[in-house]
Amino acid sequence: MLLTLTERPTYLTRIKRFFPWLGMGLCLAALAAHLAWDIVGWRISAAVAQADIQRAQAAVSHQTAAANPPTTVVLSEAKLKAAKLTTAQARYDELPTELGVPGRIEVDADRRIEIRPRAAGVVREVHAFLGQNVKRGDPLVTLDSPDVGTCRLNLRAKQRELNTARIEAAWKSEVAAAVALLIPELRMGTDPAAIEKEFADKPLGSYRGSLLQAYAEFDIASHEEEKTANLRRQEVIGEHPAVVALHTRQGLQAKLYATIEQVKFDAAQAKRLADQQVRKAESDVIDAAQRLRILGVSEDIRQLLDHADKADTRAVDEDVTVYQITSPFDGTIIKKDAVASQKADLNDVLFTVADLNTVWVTANIAESDVASMPKIRGGAIRLSATAYGTRLFPAQLLSVGAMVDPQTRTVPLLAQTNNHDGLLKPGLFVRILLDSPITERTLTVPHAGVVEIEGKTGVFVPAKPGGTVATDQRAFTFLPIETGRDAGDRVVVKSGLKEGDIVVASGAYQLKSELILQNQTEEE
Repeated sequence: MLLTLTERPTYLTRIKRFFPWLGMGLCLAALAAHLAWDIVGWRISAAVAQADIQRAQAAVSHQTAAANPPTTVVLSEAKLKAAKLTTAQARYDELPTELGVPGRIEVDADRRIEIRPRAAGVVREVHAFLGQNVKRGDPLVTLDSPDVGTCRLNLRAKQRELNTARIEAAWKSEVAAAVALLIPELRMGTDPAAIEKEFADKPLGSYRGSLLQAYAEFDIASHEEEKTANLRRQEVIGEHPAVVALHTRQGLQAKLYATIEQVKFDAAQAKRLADQQVRKAESDVIDAAQRLRILGVSEDIRQLLDHADKADTRAVDEDVTVYQITSPFDGTIIKKDAVASQKADLNDVLFTVADLNTVWVTANIAESDVASMPKIRGGAIRLSATAYGTRLFPAQLLSVGAMVDPQTRTVPLLAQTNNHDGLLKPGLFVRILLDSPITERTLTVPHAGVVEIEGKTGVFVPAKPGGTVATDQRAFTFLPIETGRDAGDRVVVKSGLKEGDIVVASGAYQLKSELILQNQTEEE
């Protein structure tokens, strides 16, 4: 009986057995719903991504079109005649092979200077900074220098001496002129009262007393002689008084003439000595100014001489120890050591200024390559630098060493090149390209036909017929090429053309202008 009840399950037992299957079904349903949702989301995301890709492709296409404008220019028959285009073929020429020698950019030693103070002092103010481009006369640094102060004060003292000498010379000149006017009056025997009145306000200096005293004594003696002569004729007195009066008058007359001669000489000599003293004082001023100039302080000598009378006022108001050092020529500050408040001695380098508009190129040529030297001596060479790709820089050979270095077995080479754009920095390694004695066949095109557009070097070639070009028009396509060195009126072509290709020889720049104008019009 018990066994029978156990073998026959109840309704509750059946439901319990169904629960695992029910849970599995619910899980499968949830999984199916999740998969369906993922599929729908993936399709939506794919659609959005596709739209983004299409928009990006459109943007890239637009940018590509903007970055790569049309390279074909169309000219009418009239413009063709005006441009006077000519064509030529790319051809092979026998050219010397290039010999590459490593070199280095150096500062031109003739245009490089170390700025040192010519007088010791203390840096008051620094006006320039490292790398600054300066003009001739631009202030670099200001110092306080006792030596400059001493020289400047000495200059002012010499100016004062000059002013004093000029005053003295002016006085002596006036006295000499007055004496020159007085002497004829004395010789003519003009009345002393009239002379005294006429020369009362004229400068005669110490000569007034000596001349007028001698003249007065002579005048008295003359009157005394005349009086005694009359009395002698009347036999009122004897002969002796008349003779005494005569000899007295003669003696005083001789004394007067001697005084006149001596005063005339003394006045003229005093004027000459005063003028000489002025010239000496002027020389002293110039000497003091030159001593100051040697220290690096320039003074206008003409102004110093013309305004010597203002030296006292200037010395009171002047900052006599100030010493400003300026740039001696146009250049760039390549080194700066000046610091405010530092002591600067004669051997201290405050700045180094160099003119980098021209730079030197140095290299050592192996003795095996010395055979190339006679071909380029005095001529042009070329430079290339890794930093600037295929760009070539022209240079002028200055010298080739006369001897081979026994240690390195090389010959020194020195060249010079323009550096107005500042690309060739001192210390930059370059490659010097020389013509080798060996020649090779090299593809070339006319130099006039090579132009640069949008940073690309190339030539114009006739476009293939057809398309939208009218029968009375001609089309030319800009073809980028890789160029090498110049060969006279032709340019070496490294890639982009082959022998026999037709290129525009003259008129390429007119085509370039037309192409640029055409592209600008299309963009608008």
